[in-house]
Amino acid sequence: MADIFNEIDEELRREQIHKLWDRYGVLVLVAAVAVVVAVAGWRGWDHWQSIRARAQGDSYAAAAEIARSGDAKGAEEAFLALARSGSGGYPALASLRAAATLAEGGDAAAALKAFDGLAASGSTPALLADIAKIRAAYLAVDLEDRAVFEARVTPLAAAGRPYRHQGRELLALSAWKAGDAVAAGRWLAEIDADPETPRSLLERTAVLSALVQAQATSGKAN
Repeated sequence: MADIFNEIDEELRREQIHKLWDRYGVLVLVAAVAVVVAVAGWRGWDHWQSIRARAQGDSYAAAAEIARSGDAKGAEEAFLALARSGSGGYPALASLRAAATLAEGGDAAAALKAFDGLAASGSTPALLADIAKIRAAYLAVDLEDRAVFEARVTPLAAAGRPYRHQGRELLALSAWKAGDAVAAGRWLAEIDADPETPRSLLERTAVLSALVQAQATSGKAN
């Protein structure tokens, strides 16, 4: 008797499944196809992105090789081409290198303008924008008057900024060039007091410190 009831239950289940399939089978198939298509599309997109990233990496390496060969103009053009056509972080990085090649080629004013443009662009990642600002400052110290230069660089030298050490070095250098030994000494003292100041920068500023002290001594003698 139990077998009969089991067979009836099984038959009822099959009938219910058949009715559900008749009602929802097409939807199930559509959903399954959609999942397959979505997965295939995602994998295709991921593969395409990987290929594109490799291509951009190769283009960047090729432009860097041109720069190493000494062809500043050719390197600038190659980097700018990548900046126009690239995606992700490549446009900003390539723009940064393009500006650097201008400086290496001796066109400091054009390089300064390029670095400033990159730093001001809203599409430039914050870290690269700070790099552009400090690279611009190294050029501006010889191109701008002291007041304009200090307005540019002082925010970079604030506590917590990633390139504050270089900013303080540049402000000390600018003050020394202007004959202001007191201001130069103040910036050098901030460099010495910061425990995170890189050793290489301390070695550079030791030379500047000696020049500032000589300047201060000379001023007192006069």
